[in-house]
Amino acid sequence: VKFLSKTEAEISLKNPEVFQGDRDFILSYKLAGKQIHSGVLLFEDLNENYFLAMIQPPQQVSNNMIPPREYVFIVDVSGSMHGFPLDISKELMRNLLSGLRSIDKFNVLLFAASSQALFTNSMSATPENIRKAINLVDRQQGGGGTELLSALLRALAMKSSDDISRTFVAITDGYVSVEKEAFDLISENLGSANFFAFGIGSS
Repeated sequence: VKFLSKTEAEISLKNPEVFQGDRDFILSYKLAGKQIHSGVLLFEDLNENYFLAMIQPPQQVSNNMIPPREYVFIVDVSGSMHGFPLDISKELMRNLLSGLRSIDKFNVLLFAASSQALFTNSMSATPENIRKAINLVDRQQGGGGTELLSALLRALAMKSSDDISRTFVAITDGYVSVEKEAFDLISENLGSANFFAFGIGSS
């Protein structure tokens, strides 16, 4: 290993006559920086150009390095969720909500035949707001149809700020007839938010 500068190193094989590039080798290294570092490797050819982008996290990631986040939880409380699936959803929501930071925002949108939002738009993850959300979810028994598409549209219509990372989290047993329409809607909006789905039950 030949260090060219504080940020560059040239690595060559010790015995190139033995190693002819006919097998893999392992290069072990660790990062010394305390911040996130990024870099780009370029390779130019006559017909095509290639690049490799690398984003390397520090050894320890502290909370103040993570930007504020917004979560919109879209929770299925329809008839097919009655019993075990809804009990699991309630436990999952308690865990997810308890993990939010005070600088984060969140909202809860329950859906069955219609939908019900905890707040008009996402609110700060204060202990009081988290308690309201847990109480709302805990009161659900499960009943009615499963209007997933209208719930997704309502969630996407909620206002958000540009300086926050937004994620939609759908919790459902997946017993719906609008899978294609839901996937199409998500695909059309991938630039504005992240989407996660938790499948509960056997559907």
